[in-house]
Amino acid sequence: MIVRCSECLYWSNHPLGITFDAQGVCSGCQVHREKNQLNWRQRQAELKTIFDSQRQQSRYDCIIPVTGGQDSFFTVHYAVHILGLNPLLVNFNRTFNSKEGIRNLAKLRTEFDVDFRQYSINPKVTKAVMACTLTNLGSLNWLWIAGQTSLPVRIAVQLEIPFILWGAHQGLEQVGMYSHLENVEMTRRYRREHDLMGYDETGIFEFDPNFSEEDIASVSYPTDQELINSGVRGIYLGNYVRWDPTAQHTLMSKLYGYEGRRAIRGYSKFDNPDCPVYFGVQDLLKQAKFGYSKATDQLTREIRHGRISRAKALKVERQLLSANPEGVRDFADWMGISLATVNTLLLQHSPDFAIKVLEDDWRNKKFNIPIKEKISALLRSKESIDHDFQSIGKGI
Repeated sequence: MIVRCSECLYWSNHPLGITFDAQGVCSGCQVHREKNQLNWRQRQAELKTIFDSQRQQSRYDCIIPVTGGQDSFFTVHYAVHILGLNPLLVNFNRTFNSKEGIRNLAKLRTEFDVDFRQYSINPKVTKAVMACTLTNLGSLNWLWIAGQTSLPVRIAVQLEIPFILWGAHQGLEQVGMYSHLENVEMTRRYRREHDLMGYDETGIFEFDPNFSEEDIASVSYPTDQELINSGVRGIYLGNYVRWDPTAQHTLMSKLYGYEGRRAIRGYSKFDNPDCPVYFGVQDLLKQAKFGYSKATDQLTREIRHGRISRAKALKVERQLLSANPEGVRDFADWMGISLATVNTLLLQHSPDFAIKVLEDDWRNKKFNIPIKEKISALLRSKESIDHDFQSIGKGI
């Protein structure tokens, strides 16, 4: 039986795994309470000690993975101005870049006066991998996540940089997978099982043997022996700082001009302003698979921080989930596929639960999605996907 937390908006089918106590409160809400109990000044001192132990052993004190949105500004600000570190900023090009995201990346480089590296993948490979992961995993973001979680580690190993400083741990923040006191660090296993939905870069061969090792080299992770030899550690800043993205983003906007972008289906203008299609196809896929969207993540966070009531959040969520998403046609045109294929992908990855929860919203002709009686027949047919995707990978 699928149930919903009595305090926030998360369902028991959350993809990261979630538990509930006798009162129906989820593990994410329970771990969030630690934020009001821990001595954060002491936690900050512990973090400083960690970095002090390795200072001046490399040209850079750490690598910070950055994007044109999310937690990048606060993480860099904290590293440079609070901890006094000299970081190397690393960006894996997301391909779909908004004007706000491009400006934010430029500001990161200039405002903090730090070194910066960016990596971009061949567009043909990008489209081929996206076609593969959209069909088999229902994910538009798999390639970007694979690259953003591997590139900083590879560079750290190559340049012998002792630390990678990440923002917050998604599993801890959303579902209470760990306590802050466990000081969890980045691991290959978490990347594979949760970030990449059980399939790392070698898993792509299971779906399409026509890919080559050269095609996926740009998102490959260092070997266990390389990691052992280098001793590199992935530290999450959220374990040592009282993490509050809304407050942090607001501060970064005031201090450095960090730019947000209001998405039609988003509650916060500060989350993912760098990707104009994130709240389109990817958000629809998330909604199709699990019955909720990025707006649910944002509203749950605001409930936990006491900035909105659960009752009001439920009403706002319903409005945002039924909003007409943006960037779907732009994405389809860029991929060279039809809107019919997008519709088929959404239904292909829709379990009975999601169909039940979203049926009213999805029968509103916004995407010409067939009525429920046609769903079974459509799910048995991949003709539109096969027809549209058959030529994307050619020439790689």
